[in-house]
Parts: sequence; structure tokens; C-alpha cells
Amino acid sequence: MINKVYYLKSDMVNYCSFIQNYPDGEESIMGRSRDQGWRRFGNDYTEISLELRSNDFGKKNYQFDFSSALSPFFVFSESGANHLFDILNPRGQFLGVRTASKRKKFIGYYPTNVLSECVDKEKSIYTEYPKGFMFEKLILVKNNITDEYLFSINENISGVFVTDKFRKLVEKIGLLCFDFSKEIELS
Repeated sequence: MINKVYYLKSDMVNYCSFIQNYPDGEESIMGRSRDQGWRRFGNDYTEISLELRSNDFGKKNYQFDFSSALSPFFVFSESGANHLFDILNPRGQFLGVRTASKRKKFIGYYPTNVLSECVDKEKSIYTEYPKGFMFEKLILVKNNITDEYLFSINENISGVFVTDKFRKLVEKIGLLCFDFSKEIELS
């Protein structure tokens, strides 16, 4: 049974994160991911170049396991991806990324596990747009969440969610940079 749901996001205050370094005229991975509509990238995907962004204290290092700065495209350390492989692999797609790190490897991840009928439209506050909803207040229907770890919803073009079971696993493993402070209300 699912008791809590959180936005999948990283702690960008205390930890560094990645931003994309892309040439003029090329669409960002954030835009390309949103355009995918939770469908897998095809064979035309090319490895993206990532640049390290300092934390809010001005420090720059690769001492983190997760970055959500490019959501709905995420970056995991190789170690983090290996620890969570059995959860992540059936729910999304691993994609190549390039970083300047000499010692630590990172990999991109795009979720493709989309659920339907999860938004409580009567209690949520939102504006509907052609590609999805913009939520001022999102409330999910607890009984319609059929995944016990990680999912996206078809009404939201960029929101990815994780359950308390996912949070407990990440905390048990000791992966760095996850932020579970944004809990989603359930009805």
C-alpha cells in the first residue's frame, strides 16, 4: 500500500547538479524529453554534454548520486543507477551523457512509466494546456497509483513521482542528493 508520494527531485542547495551544455539551434534535453510524452527515445538519441553547476555555497564537485536539474531527464551516478537498476530499468530508459568527471561516471535516465487516471481533478487546482496540465496544487488518487516505486502521469509533461518505498530504499542505500521534501497530497 502506498502511504506517501513525492516529486522526484534533487537537493540543489547542498549538492551540485548538472546542466546541459548544448550549441545554439539545438533543443535542450528538457524540451526533447517533454516532447517525447513519456515514450522511449529512438535510435536517433545522441549522447548529451553536461556541465557541473555549483551548489548554493559555491562549491563544485561530483559528490552526488542524482541530479534533477534537467527534469524530466535525470542523471544518476553509475553507482546510484546500479543500486536502483531493478527499479529504474523496467520504468524507463538509460541514455548516455558526457561529463568532465575523470573518476566518477554518470548516466542519463528518462522515465517511461506513465499512469492514467491518477489526478484528482475535483480537488487539484490546475490550468489545462495542449501538451498537459500546469498544476498549482496537485492531488493524486491513492487507489489509482499502481506502481510501488516510480511513475509519471499523463496529465503532467514533466512531473515524476516516487513512493515512500523508493525513498526508504534510497535512504537505506545512502545515495546522495535526493530531496524528498515535496510530498504530494493523496485522496
